[in-house]
Amino acid sequence: MLVCKKNNNPLLLSLLLLVAVWSSSAHGRDMSIDQIEARLDGQSIQVDGNLTLTLTDDVRKALSKSIPLQLNMEFVLNRARNYYYDKEVAVWTVPIIISYRPVSDEYVVSRPDLLNQEETFGSQRAALERLGVFNNLSLPLPGPLKEGKKYYLEARVKLDLGQLPAMMRPLAYFSSSWHLNSKWTEWPLIR
Repeated sequence: MLVCKKNNNPLLLSLLLLVAVWSSSAHGRDMSIDQIEARLDGQSIQVDGNLTLTLTDDVRKALSKSIPLQLNMEFVLNRARNYYYDKEVAVWTVPIIISYRPVSDEYVVSRPDLLNQEETFGSQRAALERLGVFNNLSLPLPGPLKEGKKYYLEARVKLDLGQLPAMMRPLAYFSSSWHLNSKWTEWPLIR
């Protein structure tokens, strides 16, 4: 005789449902890499690109209360191989910082491709649009690339929760509205 035992553990079911909803809503939401062009230029790679950066209400509210946000552009240069996993050649993390100055009522964008200078904007929307466009971002190579080999650049953008003020980090780590990142994308390296 076949016996079926009913599992009446609503706590376990609730926990599994919560984890499933949190993980599906947090991954890759509100940020995307629309286009990247990577060119070899001597001992560096020059990168141009367009991002779409949309902040959640919680993140937008924190920024408007003068809490600076750091987004990290992460790049990985890989060499394609036929019979092995692709070889990782170099990894770069490029910080992008946006902050709000309430006294002057302006948003400030700071990025390495701006030659360590800051740009100011009158609205949060204009600052986010500027953050999403970059030209001639230089990524130095650790050494020369092999001739005749195919290379590609992987990229993603991600909100760095570790750079938030210490009192905000626990809330940010456990709230899905703070887990903003794009998916990894692949782009060919132009020689």
